[in-house]
Amino acid sequence: MKHTVPIPLLACLILGGCSAHVVFQEDAEVPGGSWNRSWKPQFAFDITDTLAQRDVYIDIRHTGDYPFSNLYLFTTMAGPDGQQHTDTVECTLADPSGRWYGKGTGFIFSDRVKAHVLYRMNNQFPRSGRYVFTLEQAMRTGELPGVIDVGISVEEARIRR
Repeated sequence: MKHTVPIPLLACLILGGCSAHVVFQEDAEVPGGSWNRSWKPQFAFDITDTLAQRDVYIDIRHTGDYPFSNLYLFTTMAGPDGQQHTDTVECTLADPSGRWYGKGTGFIFSDRVKAHVLYRMNNQFPRSGRYVFTLEQAMRTGELPGVIDVGISVEEARIRR
């Protein structure tokens, strides 16, 4: 007997099986497509499970006009207890020959840079409640042309062995 699976069901199974469970994801559009040092987007989300391990990503979308191969950021995480942790993160966007790492169509590229450096707690949020991430560009220039939007993604940690 021949069994057939409806195409929409098959697509859902394939897509659902390959993607991580997203806990939070938000992007902010960079005003005018040029990241001014004074613009510091914030991303707030709630955590209820303090035992689950999470992966946190910094999402960057830029054009081919972005003049550098990397992007330095100051990241600040404020927890529900009011404590803040600030760190410096280098996001490598291109290889040494200048080829962009991100996937793109036409002239726009998306990069996903895993920011493990933010967590020295085994990627666990220590308290339940609201967490706020603030991103600040930390390059030596006040304006970064070619950055379209930036964001934060929090996902269930992938199984590590």
